[in-house]
Amino acid sequence: MNYIFIIFCSIILPTFLANQIAPKLCIDCKFYRNRNFLIGSEFGKCSLFPKEEDNDNFLVNGNIKKNNVDYKYCSILRKYDHMCGEEGKYFEKIK
Repeated sequence: MNYIFIIFCSIILPTFLANQIAPKLCIDCKFYRNRNFLIGSEFGKCSLFPKEEDNDNFLVNGNIKKNNVDYKYCSILRKYDHMCGEEGKYFEKIK
C-alpha cells in the first residue's frame, strides 16, 4: 500500500500541481497583439478589448469614420477584474 502512495506522490501529484501553478502570460494568449517588433512586449495589446472611439462627425455630415481598429494595452487589462484581471479570465492558449 505504501508503494501505491509513493507512486501517486511522485508521478501524478507533481503533474497536477504544475498545471495549477503556471501563470497565464499574455504573450502566450491567442488574443495578444504586438505588431511593432521595435517596441517591447510590455506594450502588447489585446484583440478582445478594442478601444471605443466616438464618431462625432456622423451626425453632422453622415460619414462614418473607418480607421484601423486599435486595442487596449494588456498591462491595463490585467489590472482590472472586470476585464481580464490578474488571473487571466479570457486567456486562451495559442495552439
